[in-house]
Amino acid sequence: MSVLVDDKLAEINDSIVTLMGCVDEMEKRIEELEFEGDFEELRGEMQAAVNSMAANVTKDVQALRASQDACKAKMEAYKAKVGALENQLQVCMAMLAKLSNGGLGQVSTSLKGSVLQTPTYDGAGNAREIDNFFWGLEAYFEATCITDEGQKVSHASFSLKDTALLWWRHRCDDVN
Repeated sequence: MSVLVDDKLAEINDSIVTLMGCVDEMEKRIEELEFEGDFEELRGEMQAAVNSMAANVTKDVQALRASQDACKAKMEAYKAKVGALENQLQVCMAMLAKLSNGGLGQVSTSLKGSVLQTPTYDGAGNAREIDNFFWGLEAYFEATCITDEGQKVSHASFSLKDTALLWWRHRCDDVN
């Protein structure tokens, strides 16, 4: 888009340079005609030069307007694309939030807090909480494309809190 504007500005600059050359030639011709005293011919040449310049300026203005209209159309198209992308982003963020909340339906569509997080487990013996924790971890691993079992264990260990974290620490100490 800026290339179009730059091209049009270059064309206008070229036209201005051409017009300045015409003005210089006209000034020389005016001096010649004034010296000769032929004012009628001077008037005719001046009128032709002014008409030519006006036609060039009109043509350049029309080209600029067309370029401006094209730029506006492209801007509108880009706005529409950005709007569609924002909608897609909102849907993706909602899906990620849903996955990061263990599928509990707590959807946040704001940019803040939309980072995918692993579910947490505090060591409670409730079978439903354990099942939800494992399901949430699998969803996290799938969403983040983690397939290596070692990486899964490493990431899962960051999800442990309280009693579960204490158990994991003792387990690691026993292995080492």
